[in-house]
Amino acid sequence: VLGVACIALAVSHHAGAQAAQQELVSSGSKQARLFQVATGQSLDANYEVSGSMQTAEQPSEGVPISFELPVALPGPAPPPGPNVINIGPRPKKVPVCKKCEQQMKEIQKITDKIRRENEMAKSLQDDQSDMVEEYQEKMRQAFEKIDDRVFKKGRKYVEEIRKLKTRPGPMGPQGAPGSNGLDGVPGKPGKPGPVGPPGVEGIVGPMGKQGPQGYIGPRGPPGPVGLAGEVGKEGPVGPIGPPGPAGESENAKCSEIGGRVYKNVCFKSVKLESNSDDIPDQCEVFSPKTAWTEQDMIALQQMFKDRPTWNEINVNANGGLCTNFKATMAFEQHNSPVGVWANANSFIYNPSHASYPKCQLYGDKSSIAVYACNL
Repeated sequence: VLGVACIALAVSHHAGAQAAQQELVSSGSKQARLFQVATGQSLDANYEVSGSMQTAEQPSEGVPISFELPVALPGPAPPPGPNVINIGPRPKKVPVCKKCEQQMKEIQKITDKIRRENEMAKSLQDDQSDMVEEYQEKMRQAFEKIDDRVFKKGRKYVEEIRKLKTRPGPMGPQGAPGSNGLDGVPGKPGKPGPVGPPGVEGIVGPMGKQGPQGYIGPRGPPGPVGLAGEVGKEGPVGPIGPPGPAGESENAKCSEIGGRVYKNVCFKSVKLESNSDDIPDQCEVFSPKTAWTEQDMIALQQMFKDRPTWNEINVNANGGLCTNFKATMAFEQHNSPVGVWANANSFIYNPSHASYPKCQLYGDKSSIAVYACNL
């Protein structure tokens, strides 16, 4: 309803304004017709004017007129009154949306902030572009300087070589081969591989000693008494009587001298201090004629070690399968693969892969030698 009232008020005001304008124009044109002679003129008071004028209200015939100057001109017509149209009661107060005004202010603030940030970003981008161009120019100049220096040095070297006028001589004899480098740290043992096929049957070992005689069985019942025969000649020596009481065992004898028995052989160990034999006390050393393998070597090592030691053998150590010492075997003690020296009279396993082993009995301060003792 308020919108319709505003539209009607505007239309009526516009119509009233047009009517007042037309009335003012018509009155002005009428006055212009009546006083055309006096408009824009200033005449003298003693000067008489005679003439005739034609207007729309007068007849076409001329009428002589005479009047004295100055003639008083009428003032401008008063402006038309306003056209007021009242439709309904006047609204007390136009409603104002405060929330809308607050939102418009916030939108204006955000717009100003975005404009300032865009201006700052553009300025920063221009600065960065200038820095990149300056850096590229410096790099280009540096490359040009480097190219010039390299070219000058190359030309200088060519000139120096041309001045020498030398030729390479014949190739000299080949030098002696260098010594082998140090062995690397042995790696940790890998996981056990799958069980391989059974190997070729080994050599039959020597016959062992005769075991002790068994117990004598119970005596059987006596047979019937036969006829008494003639006294015969003196007979041969009778059968061997029962054995006497059992003697001292090999284990006991070996324990008396501080040794330990492995496969019917008494062994004693000693801590080495140099690369030479150190015969243990109360031990008559000999070399068993056997064909022992790597498993026997590891078993003796586990029997006589005095600290935690790996069961893996270092095939690149300074030991080997040799006969230059009286010991049955010697081994190092480490938490890594150990070097081993073995007597070729007792072992068939070679603990070294070298073509020419060094055959050293003493590996380091942890080395232990094992000797076979004859009881």
